[in-house]
Amino acid sequence: MSTDKELMLSGQWYNPNADDLLNERTITRTRLQKHNLTIASDFAGRDAQIRQILGKAGTNVRVEQPFWCDYGYNIEIGDNFYSDFGLTILDSANVKIGNNVKIGPNCNIYTSAYPKEVDRRNQGIQQALPISIGDNAWIGGNVTILPGVSIGKNAIVGAGSVIVDNVPSNTTYAGIPARQISTSYDDIWAIIFNISRWALENPTKHIGTSLLQRKYRIGYGKAALVIDTMIDNKIAKRDDKNHTIDIAIKSLSEIKVPEGVELDPDIINSSEDDKTEDIVIEAVRVALRKNTKYLTTAFLQRNLHIGYGRAASIIDYLVDMDLVSDHQNGKGYEITVKSEKELDDFLKKNSK
Repeated sequence: MSTDKELMLSGQWYNPNADDLLNERTITRTRLQKHNLTIASDFAGRDAQIRQILGKAGTNVRVEQPFWCDYGYNIEIGDNFYSDFGLTILDSANVKIGNNVKIGPNCNIYTSAYPKEVDRRNQGIQQALPISIGDNAWIGGNVTILPGVSIGKNAIVGAGSVIVDNVPSNTTYAGIPARQISTSYDDIWAIIFNISRWALENPTKHIGTSLLQRKYRIGYGKAALVIDTMIDNKIAKRDDKNHTIDIAIKSLSEIKVPEGVELDPDIINSSEDDKTEDIVIEAVRVALRKNTKYLTTAFLQRNLHIGYGRAASIIDYLVDMDLVSDHQNGKGYEITVKSEKELDDFLKKNSK
């Protein structure tokens, strides 16, 4: 006759309070308490403890405290993994996580399920169904993943989502229950291709989230994912000394796009709008007339009656034209000319 542990691991109904399973969970919880109370700066100690708990862990695995699980030995994690505070994995069945996966704070991964019938549920039996998360997946904060779900490669799951069905590769899911909202990983790689081309053409400039937000009208989350993906794939590198992110390749041929991802042609073939449009110069004139020293998207939206995307585009053009300087935290982009006459002189000089 099979033990409850054997029934659990084979996906059959079992008693989770059987002595052997209860004892294993108690041992794991004791190890978790030690791990969660270890001083945060003891990276080596935390790494050794988490490897004692997990069934398999690749290189560069970082699990923020606190972390909770049932058994630990049913969890397999690939290389370059990061999970933020408060990850809980109920691993009565196998939980397999691929390479380069990122999980936001307060996420829950549940393999355990009770019977739908009340009488059977009251018997205290459970069933455990495996969960898998593919390479390069990004799971936002406060996401709950239910038993038996598979999340494909390169997938993105929006914050606060409840995943009840499989998430295909190269898609973005969000909501309760989560539904597909885009196949945005294709455009992420298109942005990577384009920003890499820009960086190679402008070797003295740096890559950053604000640059990506302006150029591609995207939010901070997607901009951060672009940069993380570039770093993970050695397309870009961090310069910790100067706090910058710089291109790490010598040609576009070094970019290896993941299998199954097609670059969005609308992004690849996109061209910049005319930088000499009247509205771009008008933005500076309006600011000078209002004695505004710093430009922000909010200022442009209010005074030019335009949307955020157009406002961000205008600022991007003005940065390239050297009519505004780099972003000043909490202030905006400082205008480099002091009067309309100085602006007109600048335009005459640069039109020759």
